[in-house]
Amino acid sequence: MFGWFRKRRRQRIARRRFPDHWEAILHSNALFFHSLSSAQQERLRRSTQIFVAEKNWEGCGGLQMTDEHRLTIAAQMSRLTLGFADEYFDDVKSILVYPDAYLGKSQDQIGSGVVVEGSSSRLGEAWYRGPVILSWADVLATGRQENFGRNVVIHEFAHQLDMRNSPFADGVPVIESRQQAEHWLSTMARDYERLSALCDAGVPNVLDCYGATNPAEFFAVASEVFFEQPNLLNAEWPDLFVLLRDFYLPPNH
Repeated sequence: MFGWFRKRRRQRIARRRFPDHWEAILHSNALFFHSLSSAQQERLRRSTQIFVAEKNWEGCGGLQMTDEHRLTIAAQMSRLTLGFADEYFDDVKSILVYPDAYLGKSQDQIGSGVVVEGSSSRLGEAWYRGPVILSWADVLATGRQENFGRNVVIHEFAHQLDMRNSPFADGVPVIESRQQAEHWLSTMARDYERLSALCDAGVPNVLDCYGATNPAEFFAVASEVFFEQPNLLNAEWPDLFVLLRDFYLPPNH
């Protein structure tokens, strides 16, 4: 019954007129929007409206939340879910936003259902069942294509997809079939080892060496590059590109 009411509420939200000033924010702070098809653009608008309406948006460190903050972040969340049906990260109730990188207690490994980016200075965090914490400066730089392949929103919400089947991120999200899961595990394990070897040897490549930290970070970093620099990922890591393409943008969707 609750699911029925939620679906009806979302349908009402999605039917609302998309405000003109929101459209202007999309065009300035979500430059990827221009590369989408008309159908994808309309779907992104609808999903963005739902994310803005449903999430509890909290400014931290003196940040006063505005429509610009909410819409810019929600657009990236919608971008991640364009290939999924009715994906609104229901477990994540709150999104906390700092004006810039923020300080926190250092953690060196994943545990207790938390994934932490960086050490003392952080750009984001993804907790099991929320919240997600983000640096606004990094989000904005990404939206304006100034971050050279990085995307903290994609990164943290990839962790949320990862934690769908466990409180612990391990680089393996929910996968439809056993055969697909076996292919995922073999491809990810091989390419994770390859990245680790390249980073140990100091060989530059399109994947940031933070992805060599562990399989969960490899999945999150690869997801960033899949959306931000797909052509380079396809050229340097073709099997990984196809794996992520089939996951994020399945055929006939």
